[in-house]
Amino acid sequence: MFRPAYPIRTARLTLRPFTIDDLDDVYAYQRRPDVVRWMLGAGPRTRDQSRASVLAMAGEDALRAEGD
Repeated sequence: MFRPAYPIRTARLTLRPFTIDDLDDVYAYQRRPDVVRWMLGAGPRTRDQSRASVLAMAGEDALRAEGD
C-alpha cells in the first residue's frame, strides 16, 4: 500500500483526498449532462447521489491495489 503525504503541492496544484466539504463542487459537475456523459456508466446525479460519491471518494486516500 502506498499512502502519499498529503497535501502534495506544486506551484499550480494541490492534491489532497476529497472531504464532505467538496460536495458543492462535485455536485456542480456531476449534475451536468455534458460532463457526466464521459463518466463510466453515469448520468446526471442528484445532490444525494453526489454526497454518496464524495463519501466514497473520501475513503480513497491510498493506493491499495492495481488500478487505484
